[in-house]
Amino acid sequence: MANGILSKRAMRLCSYVVKVDTGFAPNPFGNFCTLAACTPNHQGIRLDKGDWLLGNSSAQKGRRLIFAMQVSQVLDFDDYFSASQFAGKKADASTWQGRCGDNIYFRDKAGGWAQGLAFTHTDRESRRKDTRYHKVFISDHFFYFGENAPEIPEAYSSLVRTTQGCCYKKHDPNTVREFIAWVEQYSTGVPLLINVDGVTGKTKLHGLPRDRDEGDRPTKFSNSGKRGGACQKLVDKPKGSERCKSSY
Repeated sequence: MANGILSKRAMRLCSYVVKVDTGFAPNPFGNFCTLAACTPNHQGIRLDKGDWLLGNSSAQKGRRLIFAMQVSQVLDFDDYFSASQFAGKKADASTWQGRCGDNIYFRDKAGGWAQGLAFTHTDRESRRKDTRYHKVFISDHFFYFGENAPEIPEAYSSLVRTTQGCCYKKHDPNTVREFIAWVEQYSTGVPLLINVDGVTGKTKLHGLPRDRDEGDRPTKFSNSGKRGGACQKLVDKPKGSERCKSSY
């Protein structure tokens, strides 16, 4: 298994359709690829260290690989928000990559979910879905292609998700292993020279998000990245918890 990661059970590969690829979900920036607020999270998919996530394009855009990542950690949103290691994943207004930050939820003093600085998923329904299972999948071993997504070979078509939802229980183990070996070939290739956060050089990114928004446009967002500050109110607040106000 890649990176020498061993599992007590058979390795799982979860596949799903990435309908919109803005850099938020998945978020491939900051030396980690993270998935905090998308279909696998909303469905409560159970993945552990060593398992894989595969995000492919929709049928309309062809059978292409947006990203593949091997899970290295699974954290609760509150632990993710508190960990200094992932401070770079918090939303930041200064760059378009920063506005894609997915480290946006934490527990307030009353134990309810609060939303810090965020440029997406600020509506009530998105926040409800995001915090239902409140787990983030983290990877330090990943392959992100975005707009340069390669076509997935026909031999692995059974792994490709073509409809809404996720699939990870019916994949043939041999096909999964062969697919991972195919993805791993990109480790020895030369990544694109792209500019990320002002630094140009070899990165783990083989492309930028297909649907990215690099423009400086006004966006509604909450204005706190700190506990106890102003924040978006969430729908699952326990009775008596502090209500927060958005900045707009």
